[in-house]
Amino acid sequence: MTEEQKYLPSEIINKSTLNSHEYGWKRKDFKEVVDYAVKAGLGVVGGQVQFMFPDGTCELYWHKYDTKEKLAGESWLSYCERTKQECLEQFEALPNNLRLIEEGIEKFRFLREKSEQGVELENYLIFILYFDNSETEIAKKEK
Repeated sequence: MTEEQKYLPSEIINKSTLNSHEYGWKRKDFKEVVDYAVKAGLGVVGGQVQFMFPDGTCELYWHKYDTKEKLAGESWLSYCERTKQECLEQFEALPNNLRLIEEGIEKFRFLREKSEQGVELENYLIFILYFDNSETEIAKKEK
């Protein structure tokens, strides 16, 4: 069982795409995932934009929504809420899907070839998320 599966409900996990150990979601599901994660007591570390195919992944690493680490004296609940806001603010500032696809085609020959083959790149556009569970109730019990 992955860390995400311990904390997130199956309806959220089922909306994800799994790439080795990274979970990604569609733009339309992103806020719901972050909301569930924080309700489950997870901090939001952040993530980045990827195009994920069975035969390759292209990461638009310059489009990220990373949060600041837990501050000294910051409560876990405050940390979770702060990282949620930081992540969502950055996520909402990302270019729209069409622009991300255009950038991907410009930067990656792999995506250019997929596009030329008629592949609908938006179907493979995902938004990776990482979470911090270090002070959740489950993590405390496992120590």
